[in-house]
Amino acid sequence: MEDIEGLKNKIRQFIIETFMFGKGNLNDNQLLLDSGIVDSLGLIKVLAFVEKTFCISFDRSEIVIEKFNSINALVKTIVDKRG
Repeated sequence: MEDIEGLKNKIRQFIIETFMFGKGNLNDNQLLLDSGIVDSLGLIKVLAFVEKTFCISFDRSEIVIEKFNSINALVKTIVDKRG
């Protein structure tokens, strides 16, 4: 299993490459949806990336913005889901 920094780095790299055209910085607490980096359709891409990359899946009831709105929130969601 990867460490927390490894998870953060993979997520950060994906978001910067996919939504920020490979440019800019992203801190771990920056709100992705609220800041406009990721829109509602982008959230689907983030969800698909997380499921595929970290070999987990989510039920519809688990997909709430708070769990996917920052790198830290995504990491907590992944760690919680893995148990």
